[in-house]
Order: sequence, then C-alpha cells, then structure tokens
Amino acid sequence: MKRVVESPKFIVLPEVPDYVLGAVEYNDTMAPIIDFKNKLFGEKVEDSPSSKVILCNWQDNSLGLLIEEIVGITELTETEYETEIEKANLKRGYVDKFLKLKDDIVISINLAYLFNNRQEDQIMDALEETASEGTFDDSTRE
Repeated sequence: MKRVVESPKFIVLPEVPDYVLGAVEYNDTMAPIIDFKNKLFGEKVEDSPSSKVILCNWQDNSLGLLIEEIVGITELTETEYETEIEKANLKRGYVDKFLKLKDDIVISINLAYLFNNRQEDQIMDALEETASEGTFDDSTRE
C-alpha cells in the first residue's frame, strides 16, 4: 500500500472492463482505478463518503483499488490455515496468504495475479492510448 485517498474524480478510459472505473494522476503517472468488489465478486462498490481508493504498487506502476470503507490499519499475523484451505480448493491465484485479525481471517491479495494477461493488456493499452491522445482532462466517472 502506498497511500489512501478520498474517492477522486476519475479520467475515463476507453474499452476497458466495467470494473475499471478510470484512472487518476499520481506522481506524474496515471494509475488505473479498479472497483475491487466488482472485480472479485461482480458487485459494484456503493459510492459513499466512506468509500476510499487505496493506491498500491502494481507492475512497476500504481494501481488504485476502490473499496467501500477502511475499518483500520493494523499488523496481522500469518495463520496456519494454508494447507487446510488449499485442500478445500478455496485458494485462488490472487490470494497470497491468510492472516489472522483477532477472531477473523483476512485475505492478503497478490496484485500480480489479480488480472489475467488479456485484462492487464486492456488496462495498460487504455492508459497508453489515453496518454498518447492527450486526453487526460477533467472527465469524470459516470
């Protein structure tokens, strides 16, 4: 995690999946913004005052994940549930590890595996196309 920001206005990107909300400018580069709930579960994040964007490291760039709310920031301990969860076939490629938070289990996501090659190419191509056209302006998400 690099930074948490308020839900900003997004620059619309052409021809991207519906979970890609657009992009924001961050440190002189464009960071794609992903509706994290939509990407993982097919349900859109409700736009509310508690929704935030977490800027993360992704493919030598930044990636913004729109989330419903931040409950807190804390250090977590690794669990010993990995073997059991793998046996139950619950682990997906993007799941990095399972962490313990009091009586709950929290999933750590490996962003390198969040998108397949085609999805990653679509996002990167849209960013490049928008930048080359000079269309980074005050367009906002719908």
